[in-house]
Amino acid sequence: MLGTLIPFAFAQGQTETPGDDTAPARHSAGSLDDAELLLLQLEANAELISLELEETAFFLIFRPGVAPVPVGNLVIMPDTGVGAGWAEQGTAISRYLSAHGWNTLILQPPSPPNPALPKRTLPSMRAIRAGTTPDTPPTPQTETEPTQSGSEDTAEATPEMPFADQVRQRLSLARTELQQRSHEDTEINAILGIGSSAPWAAALAAELGDEWDLVMINPRPSEASEANLIELLPRIKGRIIDLYYLPLPGYPEAAPDAQLRRQLVIRTEMLDYHQSRLPGVFRGWQHEMPQLVRQLRGIMERILLAEPKVPESKQLPAPENQTAPGMRNPRPASGPGAV
Repeated sequence: MLGTLIPFAFAQGQTETPGDDTAPARHSAGSLDDAELLLLQLEANAELISLELEETAFFLIFRPGVAPVPVGNLVIMPDTGVGAGWAEQGTAISRYLSAHGWNTLILQPPSPPNPALPKRTLPSMRAIRAGTTPDTPPTPQTETEPTQSGSEDTAEATPEMPFADQVRQRLSLARTELQQRSHEDTEINAILGIGSSAPWAAALAAELGDEWDLVMINPRPSEASEANLIELLPRIKGRIIDLYYLPLPGYPEAAPDAQLRRQLVIRTEMLDYHQSRLPGVFRGWQHEMPQLVRQLRGIMERILLAEPKVPESKQLPAPENQTAPGMRNPRPASGPGAV
């Protein structure tokens, strides 16, 4: 619809007369809103979903799996620090996976809060209000004078939802939307967290038990997260796939953090944790990343589609008269001389 409306408006503008004040105004591409800009980037098989949370709108991008029965359902949460690049980062993965049978849903993450500014000490504030130097003693009126600005009053009147609550509720809504579009015979459900979104994805996977698996790409800490990966990973009942590049530009702690996660797995005896270093050099997120998506799909389908492991306590005992491979059981002796 958008592709037909814009040329139509332009054609009307060509027939306007200079003195006609009632003619509709022309619109350039720069005046398109966020939804229209996203629609221009999406393919015909992608669905743009707009949701609202506490009067704040955000988007989801759904791509159905090209298969009679989709292989699995995957929620993709881009890095919280990429800003407007969330759609491009998620599309680099979802386009390929949906073409190979996966239902994918990209979630637009909320913008992380700005770092808090350091608070000034009380004597400095008094000196500034009194218009004197810090050594000048403040007057009693300065000490008791209330200081409230109009912006503070507005903030108190309309408090913003905490960042952690925004992330949790958006993830919950995204999971519900994806399940509504799922196939009844599709059993695999997973959430993929990229970069600083990995701790948030891990928190959701830990909450959902063994119903959802976790996939991480270049996981890194999130300053706004309430728990770190070392605390969250042992609580996850589903399977975990940990993929990372080395070196990782802008994250010198990538190698030691990956080693800490490996040590955690050994220490806690996590059987369904799978870590792998991705081949090649990471040069940032691009429109097409064929090597990454092929590696991701191969690992996901090898691990997530495998038969669940049977605990040793439930395994059937070996038969007592088991013979070596290739050897026949001896027949009982018969005839004269048989014992």
